This record gives sequence, C-alpha cells and structure tokens, in this order.
Amino acid sequence: MNDELFERILIPIAGPDDAEATARAVRPHLDPDTTLIVTHVTAGESAETTIKTGRDQFAGATYETFYDILYRDDLEFEWVTLEAPEVAAGLVDAIDMTEATLVAFTPRDIDAWKRAITGDPGGRLIRAADVPVMVFPDRRA
Repeated sequence: MNDELFERILIPIAGPDDAEATARAVRPHLDPDTTLIVTHVTAGESAETTIKTGRDQFAGATYETFYDILYRDDLEFEWVTLEAPEVAAGLVDAIDMTEATLVAFTPRDIDAWKRAITGDPGGRLIRAADVPVMVFPDRRA
C-alpha cells in the first residue's frame, strides 16, 4: 500500500455506536505505524472550525469505544474534538489542521427525512475534501 496515503488517517465518529462500526470496518486495513486522528464534531458557536483541547463526556465515551476495539501497540492515536457550525465543513477544515493524508468513515444510517433536512454530510465531505476519502460499509452483524 502507499505508505504516505495511510500515514495520517482522519476518522470522524458521531457516537459510540458509530465508533464501534467504524473501528470494526477499518481494523483489517490498517498498516503498522499509522496515526489515527479520531475526531468528533460538536456544534460550534462561531463560523470557523476550532479544536477543543479537552474531551467532553460524550466524546470521551465515543473515543473510548473506538480505542477499545482498535488498540494495537503499532498504531498511534490522536483525539480531536472539533467545534464547527456544520459537520462536513468542519471535517474539511480538520484535514488541513491535522495534516491528514486520508479520511475514512462508515456512512451514518439516517433516514430520507433527516437527509432532506440536513443534507448528506458524507457526500459533501467526499466532494469537498482535498485528500482521498474511503467509505467502509458497516460490518456489524
């Protein structure tokens, strides 16, 4: 595999269930010495994306679920909680802020009504990102 492409992977997770699905989906594809930049986006007050240095309780539980599934000695983990007015835009900003070389996620299971109201954050991320984006199917059974 291309070592540079898989060097720093930005992995957005929405909550503990999504963290589990994403961790299980990406686990078989990770190379040693990969850095996983695990991020959760919360609603931001300003028009810009900012990184919160602490973990709120929800993000902490979400990160813990992800870490428990994926922990390996040969992986590096970075935990980044973002504040942004819109999820996809915040993630696009985070690509540059974290120097990510790839984005990887599992699609969120949202119904057509929510998708009509909120749009399609995954689709917007794919179109706006300036690094490759890998979408993994949810493999939970």
